Amino acid sequence: MRHCLVVFLVFVSVGWAQGPAAGPDPQVLQRLLQRHRPQASEPFEFAAIGDQQYGAEGERRWPALQQSINASGVSFVIHAGDVKSGSTLCSNEMFANRVQSFNAFTMPMILTPGDNEWTDCHRENNGSYDSLERLSYLRRAFYPNNQSFGQRKLTLSQQSEDSRYANYVENAMWSQANVLFATAHVIGSNNNLGRNAENDREYDERNRANFNWLKTVFSVARDNAFAGVVLTIQANPGFAGSRVRVAQLEQGMRDFFFHLEDEIIVFGRPVLLIYGDSHQFRIGKPLLGARSGQVIDTFMGLEVPGSSDVHWVRVRVNPAKPGLFSFEHEDIPAHRPAQQRP
Repeated sequence: MRHCLVVFLVFVSVGWAQGPAAGPDPQVLQRLLQRHRPQASEPFEFAAIGDQQYGAEGERRWPALQQSINASGVSFVIHAGDVKSGSTLCSNEMFANRVQSFNAFTMPMILTPGDNEWTDCHRENNGSYDSLERLSYLRRAFYPNNQSFGQRKLTLSQQSEDSRYANYVENAMWSQANVLFATAHVIGSNNNLGRNAENDREYDERNRANFNWLKTVFSVARDNAFAGVVLTIQANPGFAGSRVRVAQLEQGMRDFFFHLEDEIIVFGRPVLLIYGDSHQFRIGKPLLGARSGQVIDTFMGLEVPGSSDVHWVRVRVNPAKPGLFSFEHEDIPAHRPAQQRP
């Protein structure tokens, strides 16, 4: 029995090292290290949005939001996913419309997918689509090459450069000044876990790809001595105001955040997570260390406003500040809801 156990453990170890969750491919990592190097520590700003163009009213309000960002002077836009409401059809025409609207940004725009774009498309009010077919279509429609959206393009590094992860064109990396940026495909609806066996397999494969991408991103950040990392996902994993441990997050998020916590601690410098999903603008330090039970001070979360809250967040990066990041909620005055005295 003891001999069988040793053989089993060796098999698992070898399988893990060679499988989809293996570490960065050395050749790919070397290219990324050459491509993404810290530059002069100059302050800059970018826009963060998400959960927009929700229904007819959200689409009507979108041009004013986009106009405000285009006039803002920010370097680029990060979109945290959910480019339509949870009851809008997941049609090819919807995807084409969003591509056109995203390319109307005057600066680069980088998107990570949300659950409304594919995971929830099996619902009758979404058109009763095959969600995995919609995921495949989304990748073709939104990520046909390594260029961002926007009139001015940004060339992105993609996880698909590693042949083991050829499907994961949506996981991207870029850098500005001394900060490394990345997106990872982590979505609401419990990260597509728990609906059926076919989707659970998709979750498992994507989960392993995301583990690899985290290892790759933080390897570049550490080896090239970046001052900070900004990571964008779509899902709110369970940050609801009070600080939590990874074990308290939604089941479909725990594995990803277990690995993320480890990378944050080893990196030891500021890490900002941008996410959406629950449509509430909030900034905080939401994560407690799994072992220490104390707040992880180098980790900050930014949830972008969304749905009926059609505004955006200006993120300032100032290398002179120890925390690196500061934030301003940019109101669109015309989008403020009418109020009545109590």
